[in-house]
Amino acid sequence: MKKWNIILTILLLILGALCYIFFEARPITVLQDPLANKLLCGFISRAGLGLLFIWLLFIFHGKRLLVFDNSFLKALVWSLPCFMVAFVNFPYSAIISGTASIDRIDLIGLYILYIIGISLLEELVFRGSLLLLIADLLRNNRHKPLLTVLFSSLVFALFHLTNLFVGGDIGYTLLQCLYTFLIGAMLAIVMIKSHNIWLCILIHAIFDFGGLLIIHIGSGNPWDTTFWILTIVSGVLCAGHVIFSLIKLEKDYVSR
Repeated sequence: MKKWNIILTILLLILGALCYIFFEARPITVLQDPLANKLLCGFISRAGLGLLFIWLLFIFHGKRLLVFDNSFLKALVWSLPCFMVAFVNFPYSAIISGTASIDRIDLIGLYILYIIGISLLEELVFRGSLLLLIADLLRNNRHKPLLTVLFSSLVFALFHLTNLFVGGDIGYTLLQCLYTFLIGAMLAIVMIKSHNIWLCILIHAIFDFGGLLIIHIGSGNPWDTTFWILTIVSGVLCAGHVIFSLIKLEKDYVSR
């Protein structure tokens, strides 16, 4: 690694650590509104670490995972079933029927930043770093695509057990681990197919925007019957799409 690369890496590491300490571990008061301050600090802490992981991805894997090349449009079209899963996670029917509501519409801008921070950091860590590391370790395994997806998704799911340490409900946390494993598998295949981290970040951000909206700036029950019907239908269609693609990836890898 070149001298200036090392220096910049150290500086970004320090920046990321400071952002985490002062905006996540022991968040300072930037805004007087507690909820607004929580959203802003959540964004800054993740954005600071995100810059470090973008840089690491750049120096170790070059530009190919960070640029929009000629294959991006094709990857975007292939990913449409995955986008469908993300879009139906928004509580449309619950808001229309009144069983859920957005109470702090004034915080929607900060909420969007918060969601961007979450999706940016998690995708850079789990699909931009961990998945590539696992793929490299399994480079001589004939089932490399399948095992890469399974192992990276399992770690992503188990990571969400940390919510128990910040007061999360055990039942909800276990359910979250289940669906994050499925979402992680979907995003892992998107990454393998597209070789573009931004596509994973976009799908993740759309999914979290709808899924966390009522929890953070609203009230009520967002998970009504219509929500579950749309989720199941889109989930089944997307599952068929990604499983078929994974099988093809396996066959193509074995035949090399």
